[in-house]
Amino acid sequence: MDLGTIIGVVTGTGLIIASILMSASLSNFADIPSVLIVVGGTMASALNSYNMKSLFAALKVMIRVLFGHKINYLETMQEMLKIATVARKEGPLALEKYTTEDPFLRKGLMLVADGTKGESLRSILELERDAKIERHEEGQSIIQKLSELAPAWGMIGTLIGLVIMLLNLKDPDSIGPSMAIALLTTFYGAILANFIFIPAATKLDQRTKSEVLNTNLMIETLASIAESENPRLLQEKLLGYLPPKERITAAPGKG
Repeated sequence: MDLGTIIGVVTGTGLIIASILMSASLSNFADIPSVLIVVGGTMASALNSYNMKSLFAALKVMIRVLFGHKINYLETMQEMLKIATVARKEGPLALEKYTTEDPFLRKGLMLVADGTKGESLRSILELERDAKIERHEEGQSIIQKLSELAPAWGMIGTLIGLVIMLLNLKDPDSIGPSMAIALLTTFYGAILANFIFIPAATKLDQRTKSEVLNTNLMIETLASIAESENPRLLQEKLLGYLPPKERITAAPGKG
């Protein structure tokens, strides 16, 4: 989990708990029927909207993104220049022995070692990159939809609670539990939407953009190797992908 996510989760949770404890107890905000209405209803609507495989894939991506590692463009660029230097000195076939945990880079290295021409290699890798973007966008749209469904089910729970309360006005003991369902479902729906689903969708969008930039560094390097370009020329190309501050660090003589 990156530092920003840790700070956000701890701060948000702490503020909610602290505000509750200032005037009540946590047990006052625990209501099983409300949880069932909001969580169960949200998932039921999602299953009605999407196939099960896509839904659970999106939830898996959501968890992975919230706990994902930060992409370091500078490290990627340095690795790409190292690969280009190896290919320049020992030939493209030497890349077969290069080990990496990144499946995209591994596939690209094999294509280069097999003698795939620059334009063909670029089109193959860009197609795979675009397919990955589409998968991320599908997951993002599902998570975004969940952020809309959770508050809606919170309102449904509120209506249920109000109806139960109005039906039992003659029984004072039933008013409290009815109001709890009425108000807590809205509370749970708002928490799910604004504290979990919307941040996850936003972070997935940010992560997708970061991965695209990182992938473009790899594509540019592999295409350059396939076209037998000089590593110095490649370095200038890769610097164009980096944010201005990182360009200064990565430039020759600066780091």
